[in-house]
Amino acid sequence: MIASVTASDSAPLAEILTANLAALWAVDPRLAIQVDAIPDSEALVLEPTRSGAMTLALTPAEGQLIYLHSKYDPVDEAARQVSRLANDKLEIFLLGLGLGYHPLAVTKQCPEATIWAFEPDVRIIRAALQANDLSDLLLDKKLRIVREPDKSQLFTEWLPHLGSMSVGQDRVDHAPSLQLHPQFFADAKALVEEFLAFGKTTLNTLLINGRRTCENLAQNVAWYVASPGLGRLKNAMRGKPAVIVSAGPSLRKNKHLLPSVVGRACVIAVQTTFQQLIDIGVEPDFVTSLDYHDICTQFFQKIPRHVRTELVAEAKATPKVFALNPGPLSLLGNDFVERLLREMRLDRPKLPAGATVAHLAFYLAQHMGCDPIIFVGQDLGFSQGLAYSPGTSYDDLWRAETGRFNTVEMMQWQRIVRDRNILRRVPDYQGRPTYTEERLYTYLQQFERDFATSGVTIVDATEGGVAKRGATSMTLADAIEKYCHAPLDVKIPPHEGMDWGRLSQAETSLRNRRDEAVQIEQVSTDTLPLLRDIAESLHDQQLVNERIARIDLLRSRMNSLGMTYDLVLQLTQQSELDRFAADRRILAAGVDGQERQRRQVMRDIDNVNHVINAAGEFAALMSRCIAIIEDTAKRRAQES
Repeated sequence: MIASVTASDSAPLAEILTANLAALWAVDPRLAIQVDAIPDSEALVLEPTRSGAMTLALTPAEGQLIYLHSKYDPVDEAARQVSRLANDKLEIFLLGLGLGYHPLAVTKQCPEATIWAFEPDVRIIRAALQANDLSDLLLDKKLRIVREPDKSQLFTEWLPHLGSMSVGQDRVDHAPSLQLHPQFFADAKALVEEFLAFGKTTLNTLLINGRRTCENLAQNVAWYVASPGLGRLKNAMRGKPAVIVSAGPSLRKNKHLLPSVVGRACVIAVQTTFQQLIDIGVEPDFVTSLDYHDICTQFFQKIPRHVRTELVAEAKATPKVFALNPGPLSLLGNDFVERLLREMRLDRPKLPAGATVAHLAFYLAQHMGCDPIIFVGQDLGFSQGLAYSPGTSYDDLWRAETGRFNTVEMMQWQRIVRDRNILRRVPDYQGRPTYTEERLYTYLQQFERDFATSGVTIVDATEGGVAKRGATSMTLADAIEKYCHAPLDVKIPPHEGMDWGRLSQAETSLRNRRDEAVQIEQVSTDTLPLLRDIAESLHDQQLVNERIARIDLLRSRMNSLGMTYDLVLQLTQQSELDRFAADRRILAAGVDGQERQRRQVMRDIDNVNHVINAAGEFAALMSRCIAIIEDTAKRRAQES
């Protein structure tokens, strides 16, 4: 590209560039190095407009002259282009940095927003840092410049912003930038859409399943206390291959080869394939489970009692699966349960949170130090018109609905068609088009992020399904020949067995949590009328101050219950998101004085009501869990 050669006053521009570069060095040294490396002789030359602000003219390799901004008033132009944004937006994706007018305009329109500005041309970034003072935005991390979008890195950076994105996000397209780099910005737009879909699924799962998850965790305390953790497995299979068997449609192609990997790799089955593997004579070393729903019991109901496969599960899984599995049980560490039982100081080893049993299997293989990690049946899409591999327990589940005019294959197709509104067309493992759906697509995003940071060889031996970045695609036969050609020369450390001797300690902890929840409910109940008095008497500051003083005393009592208060809030995730949204709306409104105070008090009243309800539910949950532990202790005493 050839820049305009119109001269400009360089002295003030140099001062602005110096200040901006200093800020950029503090927050993004890598980008600062790239900008600083451009010699003045190669820098783009800014052109003054009628308003005195700068613009920039560029000529693409093929095309007409393009001005990044108005030749008359770039500031007003940017303000008009972002005026449609609601002032409570918290996250703005800006496709094209331009000369920085749009970030400044967005900040005026949406004062609480974080701006993610995509810009591939480092020379334009330098010109923006020369034309406008962006130093405060950079230092406050309100402006993030994305020059080389790395999916794994960006998703990691965006995850902490998921709550604010759910409250309010938008996208601003800078048209001249899109003309200059159409493919870059098309890819950036797709990346943003991918994350927003992933984030929506993640947040919905948290809000919808959060309460059920907490209930299962609490009711599984007896299993948690009695079973060992995963400490003995840390790096126990370092450098040895692991084969993770999932239930994708392509599993039917090559499951006949799986008996040959027994004793030559660590075999990890997801719960859906457990029965299939047993049926072909493969007893996996491990099977993973994490689903809270009782429907998962179907995967364990026909497992023979002699099978010694170790069940590795998250503590939120349904306890009915723990009881059905004939082999050993190990539970992952969980922060919620550890805080419930904090007097016991269990400190159970944890693994990363996985969206599916296949993710858990992958994290288990990583924990054991396995390398390579070979995936089989991990389609993450609909191969050959199927949703699952034939022969899984889903066939049994659907059998009651099948007949002459409704086969299992038709049931599989109906499963896909029901999701037609969220289907996505993506490349398969050979680059051909195939279909997946939004939920599976988010699972793919998590796998690709994990693969990018794993540091081990990942092999996709599925022979079907979607392409997975970070994994080497090969046939299962080739993977076995290359990586599983010799018997393992190490053994998995033996399971320690179940220890039911600490149930009384767990019961004591739960009684403490119940008592603390009752106190939280009482403190909140005492606080509520004081807040209502404030809301009705904002004109009487003496009364307001007196009520605030009494609330401060109650707050100090609540602070002493802080750890249990955090547990109680786990039952009311939606109210926490509502409070966050209310805070952002108050800030965005720009109100002050009594109006600001009124809005804050109404927010607090809503929040305290939620806490009262949640504390009562939490205390009742603790009572149910205490009864479970008492019953378990009696049964174990009788058995012994």
